[in-house]
Amino acid sequence: MVIKKLYIIGNGFDLHHNLRTSYYDFAKFLKKKNKDLYITLEKYISYPSFDRDLWSRFEENLANLEIKEIIYEHADTLPSYGSDDFRDRDRYVFPDIMHEHYQKLTSGLFSEFEAFIKNVDFHETAFEYNVKLDKSATFLTFNYTNTLEHLYKIDKKQIVYIHNSVFYNSEGIVLGHGIDPENFKEKRQIPPDGLNEEQLEDWNDQHNDYDYSYDTGKETLMRYFKDTYKPTKDIIKEHSAFFKSIINVEEVYILGHSISPVDLPYFQQIIRSVRKDVKWHVSYYDIKESKKHFGTLKALGIEENNIILFKLVDIKENNKQFKMDLN
Repeated sequence: MVIKKLYIIGNGFDLHHNLRTSYYDFAKFLKKKNKDLYITLEKYISYPSFDRDLWSRFEENLANLEIKEIIYEHADTLPSYGSDDFRDRDRYVFPDIMHEHYQKLTSGLFSEFEAFIKNVDFHETAFEYNVKLDKSATFLTFNYTNTLEHLYKIDKKQIVYIHNSVFYNSEGIVLGHGIDPENFKEKRQIPPDGLNEEQLEDWNDQHNDYDYSYDTGKETLMRYFKDTYKPTKDIIKEHSAFFKSIINVEEVYILGHSISPVDLPYFQQIIRSVRKDVKWHVSYYDIKESKKHFGTLKALGIEENNIILFKLVDIKENNKQFKMDLN
């Protein structure tokens, strides 16, 4: 089948239908269902000053876990080897605590987010916000929900769930930041040049401060950055057949997507995969977002006369006077 029209669906699409799928809704869900995890996230994940809180850009902020703070808070559980009270089992206390934090912030977080999505309620009014879609098109969705199937009766075979779906994918959802885990690894200290054999041995003795308890615990906690990393390159490779299939696309519709930095590699791949003269129809929430989308797409190499901006309310099915004709 030749694909002529591609829809890219983001969370704003679900929010447009009054679905409670924002990160703020997830925060409320956690507060009620798993307050311990909520407190842990609020306590140990920082965010830049231009964010009003952790949840405004939750996925990106997952890269800001304060490892040192967690270690410092539990430093009193590290073994005191010279103490008369030291027992061999003491060396495992700190690693076990770090492992608990690691599990809570990875598999625990993903499990709760999947439960949150499955708990999303389609209110009776959701259909009233349906927009005009070409139901024969192909859909690339960044959402985990089944909104397209439930509200629009789109066959799931027409939908690519780029980050998986809680309803169809047994391997779990993809949720996380976009910073390569290698960037979080501490650089190994290298001895200075010009040392003779004796000096090199002394240098190694001074820098060989390995401690099973501390190092094992820290290594376990550091795995968090890998497990919460969104491996866009690998995902793009896995969906190579899809990206090859959109070569004849004439129109792209971005509906409710923030076009955030963490997802830019996907848009770059789409731009490389389609023709230069493709028309990009892009929805926005407010004027600020409109300007941001326009600037982002221009920076990605799309000609400004190929960018058409609109609001989702402009294409509602029950709007008798369409402001846009998407036929």
